[in-house]
Amino acid sequence: MTTFLRASVLAVASFGFALPVFADKPDDKPKVKVEIRRAESKKAEGLIEAKIEGTQKKVYLHKAADATNADIASARVIEDEFKLVSIEIVFTKEGAKKMANLSDEHKGKPVAIVVDGKVVSAPVLRVNINEKALITGDFTKDEAERIVKGITAK
Repeated sequence: MTTFLRASVLAVASFGFALPVFADKPDDKPKVKVEIRRAESKKAEGLIEAKIEGTQKKVYLHKAADATNADIASARVIEDEFKLVSIEIVFTKEGAKKMANLSDEHKGKPVAIVVDGKVVSAPVLRVNINEKALITGDFTKDEAERIVKGITAK
């Protein structure tokens, strides 16, 4: 799978094989700032231009984040059968509500995953997001682990 395709994929769902998972908010201040923001593919007044890391592609971000670290209960690094690294996020109850709302209102448009002020991925939202999301991109395992540790403040 090409880097561009991997960076463009956000596999999100409430996994059918898992029971709904909700956890409390993390207590410690995160070391990495994570935001999930609505984005647009075309420039418009009031939007912030941003380059997607590792690509030449640009998106245009809405100013307010739809979800932040406070909406994330846990995160972990996972690898697929091709050794491609991804980050699985489990949202808090409130975070899951926010993501469901985002899914309803912004379907068919890009959603930017912003880590420390950089857009690491901006896939088009095609499915409903509930309590879990999988962020794929061109991460090394070390980068993904740093992001996860920052999210979970461990």
